[in-house]
Amino acid sequence: RNHFEELYIADRAGPVSAGQPRNHFEELFTVSSAEEAQISAETLLELAERTRNDRLRVLGLCKSADALVAQQEISQQLASEAMSLVREAQSLCEELDDFEEGEAAVSYASARCHLRYGRGDEEMQDKALEDGAEAAALCRLLGSKKGEAFSLLTVGDAYFVGKEADRAIEYHRQAAAVFKDMGDQLGCGLSYRKIAEDFLKLKRDVKKAATNGKRAVSLFQEIQDPQEEANGWHMLAEIYAAEGDLAEASQCVSNARTLCRSLKDHLAETKAMECLVTALLEHDQFQEGIKVAKEIVSVHHDAGDREREGFALISLAQHLLRFYDFANAEKVASAADFIFKSIHDKEGVRVSQQLKDAAEHGIKAEHVQQAVAQRQEFLNLPQPLIIDPGRNTRMQEGFTAFAKAA
Repeated sequence: RNHFEELYIADRAGPVSAGQPRNHFEELFTVSSAEEAQISAETLLELAERTRNDRLRVLGLCKSADALVAQQEISQQLASEAMSLVREAQSLCEELDDFEEGEAAVSYASARCHLRYGRGDEEMQDKALEDGAEAAALCRLLGSKKGEAFSLLTVGDAYFVGKEADRAIEYHRQAAAVFKDMGDQLGCGLSYRKIAEDFLKLKRDVKKAATNGKRAVSLFQEIQDPQEEANGWHMLAEIYAAEGDLAEASQCVSNARTLCRSLKDHLAETKAMECLVTALLEHDQFQEGIKVAKEIVSVHHDAGDREREGFALISLAQHLLRFYDFANAEKVASAADFIFKSIHDKEGVRVSQQLKDAAEHGIKAEHVQQAVAQRQEFLNLPQPLIIDPGRNTRMQEGFTAFAKAA
């Protein structure tokens, strides 16, 4: 008999909580990839169908919704699917008597969905806060410290999105305290990393951000969790970059990349690298920033990720345009255009062709400028009027549009 069947046999006489461990409920509150969460959800739903257990089905539906939330991309289709699963779970849960675990699971899944898909929507953010708080309260009554802690993290995340710094820090600290009481070092590390982000992005307190960021990395190292340690180094890189310490930021990114390569996680690796590119360019270290941006293209290429390779090329072309390197920008945009055409990505083709047009326009303007410079003493005319009036403003507006599109 497998794990879930043993739990079901123990549970047939009453609610999920009737005298036996609630492992299937507790497993809703985990840190896992979208793929792992989906496997767990499918296992629950298959068992629920085989044993005709609606309680397990509620939990399986909630886990399925959370698996969608855990996916990298955000789309209207994913949002609709996740919300539909939560509504189905809620409807089924209302038909069952004394199923508080199900109510807690539905509230937690709903909070996660509204938080993930409702950014910028005040009503959805309020719903995330309401459901997260309800999940935390229910889990506390049920004696589920793990569920309470993860629900508190979600509430803190909702306050973070709403830019309410003190409340975000308060709830993330509450979660850290519950995790610490459980002896859950992973949960503590996650909480400290979120607190570091609160101080960095909402309070602009680099010192406190660094203290919590280092504490998180130390805990991840103790439990030998390379994925979370890599995420921790990424956060520290952002902190040091904000402080202007590019040497430390670069070292943190290097640490993150080493771990990501061992995990074959090119997405996490390139996210850390993008943080460094931004910092270098903001501090006018153009050559160094472009070098790292080129490495990002190579990482996606080596991973066989054609779509992200194309968008990395678009990002590189944008950086080159911003610094008036029109010739190289045109070459990079052409490479992106070739990739997007090969994978039939119409939006990618549109953006890359716009970049090519901008680069070619810049090249032509440079040629005119050079010709005018050679004859300036004979023409005796203001140079900007001949070359391209309003170029800087037009180019900047174009860059902003490209960035949004990409």
